[in-house]
Formats: sequence, C-alpha cells, structure tokens
Amino acid sequence: MILLPGPAEGAVAVTVTSLKMTSAEQMVPAPHTPDSAAWHRVDTDRSSTSRDFYLRVGAPWHWVDRRDWQDDQWRAWTDRPEHHLLVCRMDGTDAGYAELEQQSGGDVEIAYFGLLPEAMGRGLGRWWLSEVLAEAWRLPGTERVWVHTCTLDGPAALATYEGRGLRAYAREVEWRMPASDADLPGQNT
Repeated sequence: MILLPGPAEGAVAVTVTSLKMTSAEQMVPAPHTPDSAAWHRVDTDRSSTSRDFYLRVGAPWHWVDRRDWQDDQWRAWTDRPEHHLLVCRMDGTDAGYAELEQQSGGDVEIAYFGLLPEAMGRGLGRWWLSEVLAEAWRLPGTERVWVHTCTLDGPAALATYEGRGLRAYAREVEWRMPASDADLPGQNT
C-alpha cells in the first residue's frame, strides 16, 4: 500500500484511530497469563531484530512505512535511548513484539505492537498488550501512553486496545493505493 495525500481513483480509505491512557490505574489486566508465555527486552542487535519482526508481523496488515528502510535507517531508529524493543515468546518460540518510544512531555508511544501470524488465536494478545502497557508505565516520567491502529490491522486490534483500557481520542481517514492485488484489504501478503 502506498500512502496518498488524499482520495484517488482505486484508493482505499483507511480509518486510523488514536488511543491513549493517562494513568496506569486505567489499565485493565488481561484475564489470564497463557501457559509458557514470557517476554524480554532486546538490548543487542536491535536494528535487525526490529526489522525482522516489523516485516513478519506487519506483512499481513500492509505495514509499509518502513518496509524499504536501509540498515542505517533501522539503526537510527533503534539505537536511541528513548527506543525500547520488547519480544514476546510462547513455548520458547518468538510470538510477537512491541516497540515503545519515549517522547517529549511524558508521552510513550506504542510505535509497533503485534503477534506473528502463527501466534495469533492462542489467547496471547490481551496478555501481551497488558505487559507492554505495564512496561510503558514503568519508564521514567511516563504521563501518557498512546497508540494508533487502523482498519487494515487485525480485526481484533481496536477491541484489544480498548479492552485493556486505552480510549480513542482521534479518528482520521488516510488514503492508500494498493500496489498489487495482495495489498487489497482482506488479502494477506
């Protein structure tokens, strides 16, 4: 998908919802921890780990903004003190990831969050998001945690965010041009 500045023939309207949480007390914990689920912070080789997860997690949902980044762009993104890379595992196997970015004014953005396709439908998403939110609130100076999702993301994404206590504060429409039939909504790449 190619982001366009406005509507065009053949373009797909994508609704982007921004959600926020202004207090750790607003978090709704996941109902249970899946068996053998664990996570860790990645402190070495962050650029290649970030790229790998971005491509594998994002492919079915048409993540395109960083798909063509070069090594130096990945390093510039990940090798900053305000960037935090978290990896989720289940049964000893990679299952998903999240990237937190500390921003000015006490904001922490969940810049990326998702599960690998083979980890979906196993009861992991709600727990993983609860863990990511808790970690965001543990970062020094956090006053607000926010994220955005869109209608191209997984069908449970918005409900999962809201179910953990995040509340929508903005919605906007973006226009995307499919680069191929695989980019059409409902098609996985």
